[in-house]
Amino acid sequence: MDNKYILFTLDGETYAVDILGITSIEEVGKPTPVPRAPKFLQGIINLRDNIIPVVNLRYVLGYEKKSFDGEKIKVLITRINDIELALSVDEVVEIYSPSEEIVADVPKLAKTPATEYADKILKKDNGVVIVISTTQLLSKAEQDEVDAVLEKYN
Repeated sequence: MDNKYILFTLDGETYAVDILGITSIEEVGKPTPVPRAPKFLQGIINLRDNIIPVVNLRYVLGYEKKSFDGEKIKVLITRINDIELALSVDEVVEIYSPSEEIVADVPKLAKTPATEYADKILKKDNGVVIVISTTQLLSKAEQDEVDAVLEKYN
């Protein structure tokens, strides 16, 4: 079976996630802020009667915070170690099915503790797209912080 990836943008840059790691793509209302929450947590949403924390991918990947343009945001719903999370993205671009020869490992020099989330590289349109591993996106300490927030609201 060929791998499929969801391509999305953050600050004009294209990234990807393996489609198998994503439960759904949603457009949801503005997240409710959580006082004293970790900086990477944009807030929480109620999605089909489930309280789901929204991770600000812009913050996690080092981009400047973006103010909301409207009442809705786009999120990718995923599960990391039994925690359901919404990953906020600027725009979902496409579902992409690359041939095997254009999927490569991340070069060893580019792998650092700060870039553990980088899983693979897709060669696309004379450029590269970093594939983000949803399971490596947050550290254990960050996952524990999300758990603590969820305990208050569930």
